[in-house]
Amino acid sequence: MKKLVHLTRALCLLLTVLLISAQADDDFPLRAKYPDVQVISVEDLAKDFEQIIVVDVRSKMEFDVAHVNGAKHITLAKASFANDLEAVRSKTDSQPMAFYCNGHTCAKSYKAYKKASEAGFTNILAYDAGIFDWIKAQPQKATLMGATPASADKIIPKSELKKHFLGFNDFKAKAETAGTMVIDIREPFQREEKLEINGLRNIPLDRLLGLLKKKQFQDKHLMIFDAVGKQVRWLQYHLEENGYTDYTFLKNGVKGAM
Repeated sequence: MKKLVHLTRALCLLLTVLLISAQADDDFPLRAKYPDVQVISVEDLAKDFEQIIVVDVRSKMEFDVAHVNGAKHITLAKASFANDLEAVRSKTDSQPMAFYCNGHTCAKSYKAYKKASEAGFTNILAYDAGIFDWIKAQPQKATLMGATPASADKIIPKSELKKHFLGFNDFKAKAETAGTMVIDIREPFQREEKLEINGLRNIPLDRLLGLLKKKQFQDKHLMIFDAVGKQVRWLQYHLEENGYTDYTFLKNGVKGAM
């Protein structure tokens, strides 16, 4: 009888572990794709924060909007990524180094780990919960739109972003109404694919941010598009910060219109 009780308890414990593991996989859907990547949780990163070199591998735009305090900014997309890492820490140093990006469905932290590992780096981790989970858990160790502690209340939910998206046909129809200004924020090298929209202005993102701060277009309904609909998520923070509420983004950018 006792053996049966112990066996039942063991099975219950196993089922609990499997359930927790399954839930973790659901929360982090990309982990299955990168099984060799060693990850670190929010809690463990916070506990060992002073001993870990934290590396933000996202774009400058993303980093400027929100980042982990003290993080080194080394963009994954740069060809010099591995060399830039080595300027921060030698490849076999015992001090842990953790890469992060935007969170649960962002692959950059895993890709940074893989690229660093292939370049010979050891003692590395992927903090795959990302910047927004960090802000919610450790606001005093995060910056959002230049403010520390970062306020989780100022995180713009994806549902709010989606309200400003239009598909191409609706976007183009609205662009032809009075009082609108249509802006292509892509860099010149990205403009091989063109959209035929009347009154279109090409204003690269860095220049646009300066104009927004000067309240240049507050009398217009701004209609903005990028290459694939990713940059506008971060631009939204600057629009809201500078008092712009009347704006529309092209869903999936130029790629979605092709």
